[in-house]
Amino acid sequence: MAKLLGKIFGESPKTSATPTAFTIKIDPVKFNLATKPEGTVYVQLESLKQKLTKLSSNVENNLMLSIRASTKKNVELASSAFKFDEEYIRKGKFEVEYLTLAYATFQNLGEGDIKSVKDARMILRELEKIAQIALNIADKAEYVEFANVQELHKDEYGLKPMGDITAEMIKKSVEAFVSGNAKHASETLVMMNEIQSLYDSAVAKIKASVNDQNITNLTGILSVIEHVKAAADISCSIATHFC
Repeated sequence: MAKLLGKIFGESPKTSATPTAFTIKIDPVKFNLATKPEGTVYVQLESLKQKLTKLSSNVENNLMLSIRASTKKNVELASSAFKFDEEYIRKGKFEVEYLTLAYATFQNLGEGDIKSVKDARMILRELEKIAQIALNIADKAEYVEFANVQELHKDEYGLKPMGDITAEMIKKSVEAFVSGNAKHASETLVMMNEIQSLYDSAVAKIKASVNDQNITNLTGILSVIEHVKAAADISCSIATHFC
């Protein structure tokens, strides 16, 4: 019976090595959580916003790194995106999650402050999606081939400008929350028009040139394009909360 179950569900791992996901060097005690804030709630929430801004910046950077890795077919650069995620982004997500959960659940904050904490947690969840998108893009680096691979920051499908605009959208959408300035949110939504135009052009170009010989490569490139647009869509999702 054990052999039969093994065939159905797969054999159990043959190694006792600790999975990478559990090797993050984080000490939650250093977050200094307490049922009552040390000092004013304002200072506490400002610190949370700073940490969220830093996390957002790291997510933007890794997205751009992954895009460059894929357009340059640079597997080593793609690998560094995974390393950066493990060393910096995961830690940032871990800390912001602890802070938002503790503040919202265990501190007797006022209605306005609770809303700020919940907004920060919403943004955290969206940034987690974008962070995973960056890794999905990095995964394609080994399998896609762009025509202008030797030319710095150039590709025939406009991925560089798509990435630049998307990174700015991520920044602006988070800044709308941090600064309380709705202008950043509305600007994010307007920038989506540029993304849509670049996306439409890229897809049209791929469809016009696909054949049985290049369909696998172009499917991979289309996947990268779709992922970048998805990151832009998520930025808009964040921004709509602060318009």
